[in-house]
Amino acid sequence: MKDVINNPTPPSASFDLLNTLIGVKIIDLVRYSWWPADEVADECDIQEEQAFALTAGPLGIVFEDGRILGLASDPAMNSVVVWDEGARRSTSSNVALDQDDELFPISATDEVHSTPFWKQVVGSTLAQLTILKRSTMSAKERELPSELGLRFQLQDGLTFVASHGLHNGADDFSVLEESQLAPIELKELAIK
Repeated sequence: MKDVINNPTPPSASFDLLNTLIGVKIIDLVRYSWWPADEVADECDIQEEQAFALTAGPLGIVFEDGRILGLASDPAMNSVVVWDEGARRSTSSNVALDQDDELFPISATDEVHSTPFWKQVVGSTLAQLTILKRSTMSAKERELPSELGLRFQLQDGLTFVASHGLHNGADDFSVLEESQLAPIELKELAIK
């Protein structure tokens, strides 16, 4: 488990960590943006209410039991990556997201910088996680983890995707409502 704290890994290499989160309520989602919330729309050329979803920077999902799942993407792996952000905060081996002076937090409940969808996610219980991969991949993509998305399915039927390039084809990390996914043929792999 220590490796997951210090070295973000693709979801398929983090089954133990991810499976412990099933059945636990989400109490907050925080994007750690490269820019202050009020600058994201101009920097990213997006609508202000999309700042939470589409800014550059990692995500922390805070669970009711105090655990925090960190998510970002790694272009070198062509994949979303995860780590135990809560454990990272309790060690001195890495700088935690909330202590990084170069990142600016944007909560999912921000009235201006997120859509009403994200406010519904807060307070929902995680029911299932699945990994999203392209149905067809190049030889290079097959050599890499290429886990382009981690889909969060909640008990109330809501779903969202932590994404590596599934919004606009770029290798950016984003957190997407299902309607924002690019029209790419994907296959789903259950986390067991």
